[in-house]
Amino acid sequence: MLRTNCFVRRALLAALVAFATTATATAAPKEVSGRVTDVTLYRGQALVTRTIPLEAAKGGVELIVGNLPENIVGDSLFAEGGEGIEIRAVRYRARAVGQEPREEVRKLDDAIEELSDNIAMNQMAQQLMAKRAAYLDKLEGFVAPTAKAELSKGVLDAVALEKITEFSFAQRQEIGTQQLKLAKESKSFQRTLALLQRKRSELTNGASRTVREAIVFIEKRMAEKATLKLNYLVNGCGWSPTYALRASKDRQQVAVEYSAVISQMSGEDWSGVKLTLSTASPALSASGLGLAPFQVSLSQNGQAPGPPVVDLAKQLQSVRGRQLAAVVQNNTARSFRDNVGNGWLANAAANEFQNFELIGGKDVLQTIRAVNMQTTEGPSLSYQLEGAVSLASRSDQQMIRVMTAALKSRFYHVATPVLTSFVYREAEMTNDSPEDLLAGPVTVYLDGRFVGRGEIPTVARGETFLVGFGVDPQLRARRELAERTDEVQGGNRELSLSYRLVIENFKEEEASVRLLDRLPYTKQSSQIRVTLGELSDKLSDDKLYLRRERSKGILRWEIKVPGGATAEDARIVEYGFKAEFDRNYRLAAVPSGSRQQQQEYEQLEQLRRKR
Repeated sequence: MLRTNCFVRRALLAALVAFATTATATAAPKEVSGRVTDVTLYRGQALVTRTIPLEAAKGGVELIVGNLPENIVGDSLFAEGGEGIEIRAVRYRARAVGQEPREEVRKLDDAIEELSDNIAMNQMAQQLMAKRAAYLDKLEGFVAPTAKAELSKGVLDAVALEKITEFSFAQRQEIGTQQLKLAKESKSFQRTLALLQRKRSELTNGASRTVREAIVFIEKRMAEKATLKLNYLVNGCGWSPTYALRASKDRQQVAVEYSAVISQMSGEDWSGVKLTLSTASPALSASGLGLAPFQVSLSQNGQAPGPPVVDLAKQLQSVRGRQLAAVVQNNTARSFRDNVGNGWLANAAANEFQNFELIGGKDVLQTIRAVNMQTTEGPSLSYQLEGAVSLASRSDQQMIRVMTAALKSRFYHVATPVLTSFVYREAEMTNDSPEDLLAGPVTVYLDGRFVGRGEIPTVARGETFLVGFGVDPQLRARRELAERTDEVQGGNRELSLSYRLVIENFKEEEASVRLLDRLPYTKQSSQIRVTLGELSDKLSDDKLYLRRERSKGILRWEIKVPGGATAEDARIVEYGFKAEFDRNYRLAAVPSGSRQQQQEYEQLEQLRRKR
């Protein structure tokens, strides 16, 4: 029994020691910093990943990850561990700390203390001089009446009065001299003190700073070395695409240099990191948006008409903007309350949009289609850059190359003589690169020369888009009115016009020209009938042109202009049209101040630049 009790006591003691050792290991936090190894850069934030090595110890570990950047989003912290590592909790804290004073600061403190003593002695000396002057004032106040009284009695002691007067003036002169000296000395002390204090302030600026740390509680189930990844969002950074297009001499390909302009002011440097550029929004929320019922009711007819089309477009864009904002905001929602709140905001905006679909007419539906096209969420793209990238945290922008590619292209010229005599170069390019191209500014070069700047739309892989390559100075275009007749037949008036479109080519080689003109276009087809007359050249048979532009009165020809076709040899395209309408009216252009017309033009241009 005794041996058994001894064995039990030894076992209990060993268990207590093991427990105390484990408790001590868990209770003693380890301070680490790790290294930034991966960064996903979004348009306004970045997701930073720090890799932290873990020792080959088993059991509970509390880590304090310090030196987190100034612009960290505190509630975005999360950690990831490999096999055998369980993340128990991740916490964020910010605390103020001080720094040990440096030798320069100590010397300045000693000088400031000594100077402060001198200033105090100077002030005491000035006070003493003031008291001496006050004493002389009292002495003169006593001597003058006494001398006057003695003089009236004929017993004045002139020698004593003279000595007192001389003493008073001598003292006042000495006091004045000392006061002037002390005042100058005081000003000098104050200037020196201000200088010392300014120097000290410069040296100690930031001595009291805020430290941002992550506290990570983990459980290691295997006694092997491992790594922990700490992730967090930072503000103050983002990127935007920019391009340089260089056309080859044979005009068969265009070299595309795709770069990213980066703003990096997160508060920490990214050195040798794997960088990913993303157009998505950082998503830390695991919950999607729920769909609410779309409730409707009946209302009486004859209510006030809806807003004009221009105002309607603004309203619809505002509604879609609120809906997209709610979706983006939900990406960082962490609680059920936030998720439900964002979901309701998105549903409320969708309700307003669907209401316009119920009550709107033809114009409203066209506006809805246009707004949907403009406000649809773009693709979420990511670009993994090859090799390690280093980006310092600084105020000026930095640029890195994303990729280079040679895209197939078809060059031609575009002439619009109703607008200008200039003829522009244009290329129809196919994105056969391995990546999608985001909308962004582009710098264009032709034959090694800069020709201008522009923009490209977002282009998916395999999609075709148009890029302008500036004016070709060796081609000219003009538009001539060849004939005009105006006749009345019965109750109708018939207006006929014929035009001549002239293209001159001063180059030796042949030029492919896309020639554009237009007919009068109206939505009042029952009142105005426009008929295209005879053509010297057939119109383009491009399917997209026929579907999008031909129905709106746009005329387009694909022609060849021989080299040296100038003056009498210029390339000419002729056409005419006839407009019929009520004889009591005249045909006139609709005022161009309509916002609806401008929006329609913008939509056509967007469609034209992207096929």
